[in-house]
Amino acid sequence: MMTVDFQPNKVAGSSMVPQRACLDISVVIPTYNGAERIPQVLAVLKQQENLDRFTWEVIVCDNNSCDRTADIVADYQRLWSQEVPLRYCFVAEQGAAFARQRGVTEARGHMIAFLDDDNIPALDWLSNVYRFAQANPSAGAFGSQIHGDFQGVLPQGFEQIACFLAIVERGSQPHLYQPKSKILPPAAGLAVRRSAWLDAVPERLFLNHKGKSAGLASEDLEALLHIQKAGWEIWYNSDMVITHQIPESRLQREYLVSLLRCVGLSRSYIRFLGAKNWQRLFKMPAYVVNDLRKLGLHCIKHGLQQHDLNLVAACERALLLSTVASPVFLLKKASQDWWQNWRDNIELPERQLWLRRLTDTFEKRQLELYQQSVIMLDPVASSTVNEITGLPHFEILLRLRQESSEHQPVSPKVFFPTAERYGLIRTLDRRVVQQLCELLGPRPLEAVYSLNLSAVSVADPSFPNFLEEQLQRNRVIPQSLCFELPVSAVINAWPQSKSLMERMKHLGLRVAIDDVSDGEIFNHSGAPLLIDCLKLSQTAVAPGSRQDDDVLTDLIQLSRQHHVQLVAKGVETQAAIDRLQTLGIAYFQGYQFSKPVPFIQDVAA
Repeated sequence: MMTVDFQPNKVAGSSMVPQRACLDISVVIPTYNGAERIPQVLAVLKQQENLDRFTWEVIVCDNNSCDRTADIVADYQRLWSQEVPLRYCFVAEQGAAFARQRGVTEARGHMIAFLDDDNIPALDWLSNVYRFAQANPSAGAFGSQIHGDFQGVLPQGFEQIACFLAIVERGSQPHLYQPKSKILPPAAGLAVRRSAWLDAVPERLFLNHKGKSAGLASEDLEALLHIQKAGWEIWYNSDMVITHQIPESRLQREYLVSLLRCVGLSRSYIRFLGAKNWQRLFKMPAYVVNDLRKLGLHCIKHGLQQHDLNLVAACERALLLSTVASPVFLLKKASQDWWQNWRDNIELPERQLWLRRLTDTFEKRQLELYQQSVIMLDPVASSTVNEITGLPHFEILLRLRQESSEHQPVSPKVFFPTAERYGLIRTLDRRVVQQLCELLGPRPLEAVYSLNLSAVSVADPSFPNFLEEQLQRNRVIPQSLCFELPVSAVINAWPQSKSLMERMKHLGLRVAIDDVSDGEIFNHSGAPLLIDCLKLSQTAVAPGSRQDDDVLTDLIQLSRQHHVQLVAKGVETQAAIDRLQTLGIAYFQGYQFSKPVPFIQDVAA
């Protein structure tokens, strides 16, 4: 049995609340790709009743979404009551634990009321949060009664595992979660005193490593154990009622087994945290022996073959197996975390600076787009290339706006390492595409704009749908956009790249391959050719480069044969231009000959 070191009760005023906490309640909504779900949550919050006795706000914590979550919140902000602030913040590090922590940090309420983006509160939910908090000053946190709105057929025996999907139906009367019990409420519908969280919960939880993508869960339980061990009471409040919308995909065998596996792999740390220091040496081995005993009994009862188990038995088996593996799994995670933290600390000041800057950029939309002209050398040669001829051709470049207008915008090479470290490259790609489409809008075909995509977006199966939605929403003429795919990503992930290029061509977009140095790409593209343009690497065309002229000559012949435009990058000297003319390459880019300028909508302007 898990025991908790329970200290004397604290009252809400026992720790100093920062001066910014000047409201009664902050509703914090962590969300990831919640554009389809968040509107219903916000709509119900606008309808909350009996609000005259307290002040409150709503904070949407966007956990690195790559859909239209930010736009949806912005639309609601324009229509939202000024008496109840609706705030948006971007959370760069992926994982619900990071989103909740950011919400607590940003909150101005004495109470934090958490809602997931698929939680629909009853109309009196918020007023019941306030009433219970006032009546129970020793309660550091209290959870809601959670009913399931299942959008699919429930598997047989589902009630035995429903609690793992945050379904909490524990009677019609409030009750205290005893410290010695193994039960605590989930974060969905949880209300917590901000002072209790700030006093007791570490800024970085152990079970926070990108959530289920790293095989972990229970980060909400970890936070509550910290609060409970600090002496606060944890309650169940039956008057606070929410409905948890559960799509059919979460009722499938694969999802449920994976969920229980994550819970099991996290279990050793929850047990370790819940035991007193002097008990840990004795209890942890006892837990291992007991888990092995339970697994053996389960195998005797249901057999060894996993595929023969029904859904509930398969979930139980996954939970037992992963619980047995949990100590080794978490020791490995702890060593990886130590090593990663050691590496991070070397670059910590600069990395924290750019992470903060990127977060502010996404919140305040401070990305700046620049355009660099593609220069035409030989009109006669270029007239035989392709349909881009006759239109101005620009490459769109990304810059990060500085806090002061006196400083030049920052090049991506400065902040890309931080963006890659925290998984923000896909978000950057989508924000740039969205911003460019909004600026182009429904205008005549006046120029062609090339935009680089990362390897992450090339391999992202959801990117084509996002791209089509942006084109339709902003009524952009597809022929005005050309997307550049890295040649390494195209060759290394050819099936995904081919699918993306086919979808782009179907939408009427142009396709370019970036950083090409030989003709290998023609061996992959097949017929019909999916490429409109090849961007030659700087090293391939620079004077004195090791690139064989015969290889380049063959590449040029192939491009003309297939009517593919060639553009040389990084041309900075007259000697480089002379080599291009010798080779017969008609287009080039170079900072010395065409400096990037802020993007303008109307080329003629």
